[in-house]
Amino acid sequence: MTKELYIFSGLGADERVFQRLDFSDFSTTFVKWIVPQDKETIEQYATRLIDQITTTKPTLIGLSFGGLIAVEVAKQIDTEKVILIASAKTRNEIPFYYRFAGQLKLHRLLPTRF
Repeated sequence: MTKELYIFSGLGADERVFQRLDFSDFSTTFVKWIVPQDKETIEQYATRLIDQITTTKPTLIGLSFGGLIAVEVAKQIDTEKVILIASAKTRNEIPFYYRFAGQLKLHRLLPTRF
């Protein structure tokens, strides 16, 4: 039986960031980012991404922000394991200045494409 990997890249990155890793023993799916809805929480966003996961008990791999999303997805579905690469496990591990900027909603000043 082939292990199923669902991979979440970081913001501003896509599957090319993983091109030097050998996933040949696994069935891999690179989860595609979708446009966030107005005032959508990270939990709600993760719920919408779950539509791309079609197997039971997958292994999730998340890079940077993709790791945060992978953790949120894992809270909502049964997973084999979650592998984080350069990511925080909880919001408390995110540096204060990022959390502060988030509370000020500074990210809303940037166009979605960034």
